[in-house]
Amino acid sequence: MNIVFYFSGFARIGGIETFCKNFLSYLQSQKYDCRLVCWGQMSPLLKSIEQAKVKIFRTSWRWGCQWNLPEWLLLPIGVKQVKEADIVIFGKLININILKKIKAQASQKTKFIYITPYRPLPPSSNTEKNHLLDVLNLFDLIIVQGSAFTNDLRQIGYQGRVEIISYIPHQPGKIEPLALGELKIGFLGRLVEDKNIPLLLEAFSCFKDKYIQAYNQNTQSQKPSLHLFGDGHLREQLEQLAEKLGIASSVIFHGSVPNNQIENVITSCHMFAFTSRIEGQCLAALEILGCGRPIVATSAGAFPDILCDSRLGRIVHSANPNNFADSLMEIAKLIEQQSISPKIIRSAYLERYAPEKVGACYSELLTSLCD
Repeated sequence: MNIVFYFSGFARIGGIETFCKNFLSYLQSQKYDCRLVCWGQMSPLLKSIEQAKVKIFRTSWRWGCQWNLPEWLLLPIGVKQVKEADIVIFGKLININILKKIKAQASQKTKFIYITPYRPLPPSSNTEKNHLLDVLNLFDLIIVQGSAFTNDLRQIGYQGRVEIISYIPHQPGKIEPLALGELKIGFLGRLVEDKNIPLLLEAFSCFKDKYIQAYNQNTQSQKPSLHLFGDGHLREQLEQLAEKLGIASSVIFHGSVPNNQIENVITSCHMFAFTSRIEGQCLAALEILGCGRPIVATSAGAFPDILCDSRLGRIVHSANPNNFADSLMEIAKLIEQQSISPKIIRSAYLERYAPEKVGACYSELLTSLCD
């Protein structure tokens, strides 16, 4: 089976890009003929895809180009690959005129799939709604990562086929025990508006007071700390907020983390926290659980689906600083009591998200489309 992942712009780092690597690498290992069509600079992720023997067809245009120029320049390359494809997969929506030209060049038997990384935003007008539906109706199947995503599509008016399958995560490495000493809470992601880091800082400030009071800890070395792994344009603003809240000495901004260091930074912490307003699958959450670390998160994106098993963490439905701090305290107490452990979390995670299980779901679905 010939599968083309028509990716469009491929960032150097990102959840959908990492999923693309895991997804194509798995399918190629299962003897599918996989090809990636994209534009953007060469990156470690693209090199990993090449090493998995996936064929890459790429133009090297940089970000920021106007008038969809990179998309139009990619079109001749993409069309050539699509003509030979049994299945064409899109990880992002592109200009409808370009999408129509791609579909017009494909075989009538070729199936078009959209794997959406985010919950769709509700259109603000009938014109926007009709345009979105025109785009979505060009696909034979839409794959989402959470039940809320399906509900959103139905509310928009989409009546086509929708399937719920998680992203394929990394194969987790060796399980590491929790470090002794101060409690470390981590965050892994971009420092941007959607992640709502101000709420995380405010919640950590509340949590710190509750934790010290509960355990009567008075020395600096025993106080909990918050570790932010990732970078973004809000970093300076967030550093100023940490100063204002009086927690700057307990909040460490580590900056961007190379892919080959992700598991090390995850296992350096005891648990992770996400206060997102808008979220997709959050591949980072799967990586964290695979390393045996629990998560406290808001009910954004696919988090309710991921954390429906209480062994993996907690969902905070009413996301204010105090409520979020209470959930952090609940997990902290379970860790202190040894009621949860990396081994328990890893086992619960693999029951649903073992890479080979998720990969088999994709393989079965793709095969059924071409039968």
